[in-house]
Amino acid sequence: MTTRATSASLVVGALTEAGRAAIHGLAWAVLAATMAPPAAALAAFGGGFIGSVLGATLARTRLRTSVVVLGAIVAIGLVVWLRWALIGGSTLAAVIGPIGAMRASAILTALLCPAIVSVTLRTSSSRRAIFAVLELLLVAVAFTQLFIPHRNGAINRPFYLADWIIALGWDPTWLFLFMGGAATVFGLVLLLQEQRFGRALLNLGVVGLLLALIVIATPMVGMPPPPPGGGGLGLRPNEAQGKKEDKGQKQQQQGPSNSELEFRNKYSAGGARVPVAVVLFHDDYSPPSGVYYFRQGAFSQYNGRKLVTSGRRDVDRDLIPHFPTRPFEITDAPPTNENRGPLETTIALMADHTQPFALEAPVEVEPMQNPYPNRFRRVYRAISGVLTSDYAAMLDGELGSPKWSKDQWAHYTETPPDPRYEELAAEIASEVPQELADSQVARAFSVASWLGREGIYSLKNEHSGAEDPTASFLFGDLTGYCVHFAHAATYLLRSLGVPARVATGYAVSESARQGGSSLLLSGAASHAWPEIYIDGFGWVVLDVYPERALDPPEQPMDADLQRLLGELARGASPLPLSATDLPKIRELARRVTMTIGTWLLMFVVAVLIFLFGVKGWRRFAPEWSSTAALSRVVYRAELDRIGEVSVLRAPGESRESFATRIRDQMPAFERLTRAHIASAFGRHEPDSSSLREDALDVRREIRQRFPAWKRFLGFITPWSWLRSK
Repeated sequence: MTTRATSASLVVGALTEAGRAAIHGLAWAVLAATMAPPAAALAAFGGGFIGSVLGATLARTRLRTSVVVLGAIVAIGLVVWLRWALIGGSTLAAVIGPIGAMRASAILTALLCPAIVSVTLRTSSSRRAIFAVLELLLVAVAFTQLFIPHRNGAINRPFYLADWIIALGWDPTWLFLFMGGAATVFGLVLLLQEQRFGRALLNLGVVGLLLALIVIATPMVGMPPPPPGGGGLGLRPNEAQGKKEDKGQKQQQQGPSNSELEFRNKYSAGGARVPVAVVLFHDDYSPPSGVYYFRQGAFSQYNGRKLVTSGRRDVDRDLIPHFPTRPFEITDAPPTNENRGPLETTIALMADHTQPFALEAPVEVEPMQNPYPNRFRRVYRAISGVLTSDYAAMLDGELGSPKWSKDQWAHYTETPPDPRYEELAAEIASEVPQELADSQVARAFSVASWLGREGIYSLKNEHSGAEDPTASFLFGDLTGYCVHFAHAATYLLRSLGVPARVATGYAVSESARQGGSSLLLSGAASHAWPEIYIDGFGWVVLDVYPERALDPPEQPMDADLQRLLGELARGASPLPLSATDLPKIRELARRVTMTIGTWLLMFVVAVLIFLFGVKGWRRFAPEWSSTAALSRVVYRAELDRIGEVSVLRAPGESRESFATRIRDQMPAFERLTRAHIASAFGRHEPDSSSLREDALDVRREIRQRFPAWKRFLGFITPWSWLRSK
């Protein structure tokens, strides 16, 4: 019997060690695959595998760990020198050519470096269990960097994994979820310091159940959402809640809403590269400014500190008031004439928004069927009256609308009481050329031009704590971001009698379309800009373009991702399908997964309930036990308790020997053991009060000798009683 158990233990140990070595090799191969040719990746696998096996063998010798680490450092240095000698020398290059020499050095480096590092990691983790964390870190880094290109919503990357999944019309995120779960299982199971077959099988089962729960729960709750798309100027809900303002700031400590804009000293652009929407152009259109402006909100009411959303019902009625549930027309949409023409677009949102938006001046909006609910939150169509005239045609235009009342005029021209706004506005307007001095529109253009020439764009500034942040910006260092420029321009324009407001939404350069019919919007495109009202044109964007910037320019979105999401928004497969019955296969797979997953989930829940039930019954059995069985159930309950803190009887160890071994830690448990043995074999009936007092002493000793976190983990582990023996 002993020989058979020993043989089984050796087999399990050999298989476990081979599994660890394979994980080492696979991790190194994944790391090398993105930096070297396929042959080097294969060499890295071999180096990691051999290094892990050698490390396990080296761990059983008397060689000190510090010597192993020092030797690894020296060996890495020698490998670096050898690589340099192979590439820099002429002998090898003369024999196999320069390209062959570089490939040979890359393969040799990929073989030796993983071998050296794996030897060190395996030796260290075999001697100290804490160093197994480094092995887990190796696996985590390898698989994490494999999927780094997929971050921020880039579902088309990495190409060599995503392309063939997309070709089938499926979401590649499922593949990454499965591979990440598989890597977790391999890392947790095969790198565990456990040699016993029963324990290894239990660990494998537990981690497998966790992975199954992830796979089952994903179809029920959906795929993990992408990270928020950066600070959105209130375009998207609850993006900055919980962020604390600077000490000098007098605003409330909560994120911006869609009713007001927030001045910040340090505007964070975290997650700004995440796609938030894709726009499909149904016709070609080139804006006069070279920038597409997608208006979502407008701020025209001065509240004594800044501009906020107006509470009046007779202003700013050109916005889309709510997400459409049926087709409807915008109340004060600009008329279609020689200055504006209709353009149809489809907007597919990939993130929640406080309000819908559309290109420039929406005229009509209607809901659309969502072709990919797992990818898009909602889809709607908008017809906009876009500018077809250039800005020169506006110079002779009249400001404001003849239909406005005096109250509406006063609303759009209200300014702060600070006289410096009017003085600066007059000074700027005096620079207008003499031939355009009578043009109010030209004077308005001069304000935007002056701010662009004198201002400095930066997300970091020191104006939010001021009583009037715009005055602090305009009459201070003129350093700020779009909210500062938009407010400053609006106040100066109003000081000249020009009806103006601040609008928010997304602004994207025309070049970002890259010749296609779709345009991808990210959090980085969130923008605020000033607008003026010109009769016959409606509200016209009069944006400020600072000539100087302290922040680097934003890079355009991935053209392939833009095309892919555009095709998905159209409801088309991004690549042609070869199987006509693919939808039926997908539906069948979904139903099978849900059915099996539901039963498996019910089974897991039932097993957990059973384990907790048995554990609770064994724990509280002494409370209602008979006197004859009291010594047995009390001993069993306390044996379970010390087992929860990993104090366990070794295989082949008698109960008396076990109690003697832990006597210094738990003297009360030795008394319980003697009472239990005396009752079981000597037919001796112990005193019940003594048994209960000894049980209380065991619990007291556990509390004194083991930390609370370890006792808590043991308490919530449903299978801990299986280890008691």
